[in-house]
Amino acid sequence: TSMASDLPTVRTSLDGAEVTPPGTPRSEAPATPNTPSIGGAVKSSGWKSLTPYPLADKWNEVLPVGPSDRHRQGQLANGMRYYVHVTQKPKDRAALALAVDVGSVAEEEDEQGVAHLVEHLAFRATKSFGNFEIVRFLESIGAEFGACQNAYTSMDETVYELLVPIDDPLVLTKALTVMSEFASHVRISDDDVNDERGAVLEEMRMGRDARGRAGEAYWKLLMKDSAYAARLPIGLESVVRKGDPSVFRRFYKKWYRPERMAVIAAGDFADVDDVVAQIEKTFGTCAPAAGQPAQNPETIRPQIAPHAAPRITCSVDKEHTRTNVTLTYKYGANPISTPGDFFQKTVEEAFKLALDNRLYKLMRKPDPDFFSATCGVEEATRTVSVFSAQISCEEGKDTVVKGLESGLRELARARLHGFSEQELKIAKLKQTADAQQFFVERDQTYCTSLRDELVGHFLRGELVVGAEEEARLTVACVEKMTTHDLKQFADRLRLDNSCVIRAMEGRPTVTETDIAQACSRIQDEENRGEISPNAMFDVPEHLIDPNANPLPPPGTVTATKTFKTMGFNTYTLSNGITVALKTTDFLDDQVLVRAFAKGGLSEIPESKYLDALYANTIAGELGTFGVKPEILSDILAGKRADVSAKTGTYFRRVDGDFSPTDVETGLQLVYLLFTSDVKKMLNHDELEAVLRMQEQAIRNRRRDPVSVYNETIRHLVYGKSFQSKPLKVGDVRKMNPERACEHFSGFFSDPSQFTVTLVGAFDETRVLRMLRKYLGSIPGPNTGGDSHTNNKIVDVKPAPFRFPTRAVHKTLLAPMVEPMSMASITFPVQIANPDWDQVTKKIAVSIAGSVELTKQKLLCVFASSIMERRLLALLRFKFGEIYTCAVSASFAFEDPTARGPLFRGDVMINFSCDPKAGNRLAALALLDIKTLMEQGPSVEEIATAVEVETRGLEVRTQENGYWRDYFEAVHNSRLGGLLGGDLDALYALSEKTRRDVMANMTPQMIKTHLTKCLDVKHRVVVVLKPQRPTWKRVFLPDPATGEGFLVMAGLGAAAYGAMYYLKARKAKGE
Repeated sequence: TSMASDLPTVRTSLDGAEVTPPGTPRSEAPATPNTPSIGGAVKSSGWKSLTPYPLADKWNEVLPVGPSDRHRQGQLANGMRYYVHVTQKPKDRAALALAVDVGSVAEEEDEQGVAHLVEHLAFRATKSFGNFEIVRFLESIGAEFGACQNAYTSMDETVYELLVPIDDPLVLTKALTVMSEFASHVRISDDDVNDERGAVLEEMRMGRDARGRAGEAYWKLLMKDSAYAARLPIGLESVVRKGDPSVFRRFYKKWYRPERMAVIAAGDFADVDDVVAQIEKTFGTCAPAAGQPAQNPETIRPQIAPHAAPRITCSVDKEHTRTNVTLTYKYGANPISTPGDFFQKTVEEAFKLALDNRLYKLMRKPDPDFFSATCGVEEATRTVSVFSAQISCEEGKDTVVKGLESGLRELARARLHGFSEQELKIAKLKQTADAQQFFVERDQTYCTSLRDELVGHFLRGELVVGAEEEARLTVACVEKMTTHDLKQFADRLRLDNSCVIRAMEGRPTVTETDIAQACSRIQDEENRGEISPNAMFDVPEHLIDPNANPLPPPGTVTATKTFKTMGFNTYTLSNGITVALKTTDFLDDQVLVRAFAKGGLSEIPESKYLDALYANTIAGELGTFGVKPEILSDILAGKRADVSAKTGTYFRRVDGDFSPTDVETGLQLVYLLFTSDVKKMLNHDELEAVLRMQEQAIRNRRRDPVSVYNETIRHLVYGKSFQSKPLKVGDVRKMNPERACEHFSGFFSDPSQFTVTLVGAFDETRVLRMLRKYLGSIPGPNTGGDSHTNNKIVDVKPAPFRFPTRAVHKTLLAPMVEPMSMASITFPVQIANPDWDQVTKKIAVSIAGSVELTKQKLLCVFASSIMERRLLALLRFKFGEIYTCAVSASFAFEDPTARGPLFRGDVMINFSCDPKAGNRLAALALLDIKTLMEQGPSVEEIATAVEVETRGLEVRTQENGYWRDYFEAVHNSRLGGLLGGDLDALYALSEKTRRDVMANMTPQMIKTHLTKCLDVKHRVVVVLKPQRPTWKRVFLPDPATGEGFLVMAGLGAAAYGAMYYLKARKAKGE
């Protein structure tokens, strides 16, 4: 965090930092990476000097891992493999892995779920590390530990992963020792197994939401009649809950053998041979468990039998938030071990890109057959690859069938007629651009990426040849590829060739018969020759046509400043816009751009709020840059120049991510965003589909218990203002598209309100010329090109939110397909503003006051970090009742200029658990927080929090995004005026405050902060629980609930009335 700036926010869905309507904009184009223009490249990458790759000569050759000067590999005497690779990104870090060639497919009937639970047990205790000592070790060195961060179990493999600092050589030694313990010495006592069951059951429950249920059912249909269908990694609840611990020990002893393992290390190693020596010493003694046979047991990985008739299923789940149709085609897995294999993968990827582009153009038409569509190719198992197309439709039988038929028709068109040379060219440009980025950043590949590649090499034989060799290979494959190759691949994707179709809905409208009939109709069209070739389309050569749309004269530089400490040079241009440039060597193929200005949705009155809220969505649908999105995606094919606009509560931003060679293209996009009038592109027929999609998204969210839960928290925590209340279906049509367009143009029209940062690898002199040409020529509203307005928002309008006036405890009952529970506790944070004058009721900004305010915000963040670890230790490690939890601090809704007596934020705790445990565990969490406030944290807890932040900071400071965000924070600081705009002085003050807090933090400081600032009395506790079926609520009421009490009281009153009536009749002799 920086001085008097908003702290980084974890909960974007709840804190209001970024406010966007629900639903996926259908204007999201297929990924369009990058190819060079003149750009602003800072150095020659050597791309154009690559020598041709002898593809034909090496077609079937299994290539060695490389490059050899950075790599070592071998096999220990016990059969274990090792791979060591050098990379300098991030500095002083190493990514380690222990890959075990066994997964859930090897489980016996009584072992279903054992492989995954054994993976959990590894972090609980081993022979040399007691209960959770490994977790404490990881926390002590600032390494990550948490759900899905340190290990995974799939059907075919189990992989343990660590990312550790290695500036202290002893840390690497200990981390390798931990990995060796995983290999041979995991402790699996009866108590260990029993204590870990709860965490795994909760993980199982978390995965059983609507998407998880549908995914599991679809997987079983895809892999029908094979062990892959019956051996899901999460396993059976009966085994996880009650499985005999001896079964877990048996599995570990049988399969965890050195012959089935590899240890992988990729990092910033000074001496790679020394790392090899450490591996040999540490892992050389690993051996099969006592009593195990000498021969490594065989793992049977089943082949999937082909089927001629398509398999069809309709998944109806009232919690589905989308209506989708998925087409999946199975074929034999294609290992990537040779250049020939790599060529086939290149063809598959090109086919996917080309089909994605076609589907994107279809969904952009007026009244399209579907909302959105995307394709994917992946290796589902070691023996099966799949190509899938997922089509998102409007709810209803006719629309689902129409979307399905459209997808099937395009696949048939690709089989029958292939793709045009133009379509193939666009796909090739994207593939070449990806390879170029990988090559240019070959010395900056992250150690985690290299580790994962080497894991894939060990387990699946995947190519790992180094960026230069892979770039040469990619170019050769792309050049060799023809439209015939794509058509040949398309021939696999037939209804009679292992096709599986799923319709996924929130309520039943379409049947398997409907889907089968749709398939028959498209097959009949194909047989009758009624499916014609794809229509050609024109791709403009330029974003800005110099003849049709000439640019105004370039702007001039009117002022310059240099901030040496931060490394920024700033230039004020003649139209009032300020640009700040920082060249770095973090990534050689990245330039991050941000244009930012104060003033966002908090400035908008309630009567216009919906129009402003939807402004970015509507503009994105029509064409933010004055060009329709489907045309823009083709113009940008082969270029990495992604630009997007955002409007938050207190800010407006335009963010860009460019290749240095595409900076000019990116700046052209920024120019067009500021100068285009999206209202001129308004076509109500084209907009209708996105309005219907928004309506359905809101409607579907009401069916999803978690969405309702999140909306409830937001509304209760921040008060019932128009900005925090959930959107309703009727709100979509209340929005006026014309006014939404006007809002967007108004948000991004006056350049003098914006400051633009560029951080990355570029030549400053060349880029400055482009900035003058494209940004300096943006005219202000109703002004000439060389004059500018002075309408900058200095003090933003505070958002209308207020915390509750009392403690709120709400149990939210929601209908659920499968019972689950979530619990949250949100505490208001109210920091006394040191600059508030109680007499004048005004603030007088001071350096000392801002330092103290920043200090308290930092202490709040650290306190949240401590809370999270304490609750994880309590609720997971001690009681075993949760899988993970999150605690986060946010100040995103508060006025960032701190003009009131209190600076407000909140701390939120969130976790999921057993349906019966929500309120009890929330009470336990609350009790632990109160204990923390009364007693303060331990010295060890302080040290861990500081170490984690220190290590995280070491990595973040090597990233362009960190400096982009930091510049915005100090630029917007309320201290700017006091320090005469000296951002270096502000940066130094901010960093000194951070260092002082981290160096001098004590338990008493945290205790005092929490006592003064954390408002426990006005907490908001929300517990999501399943609502019992209606018949149970009526005939078997629960007296512990208010509803149950009323039902029982009503039944009692009815019974009493009936008895009274019968007595009265009897008294009358009736």
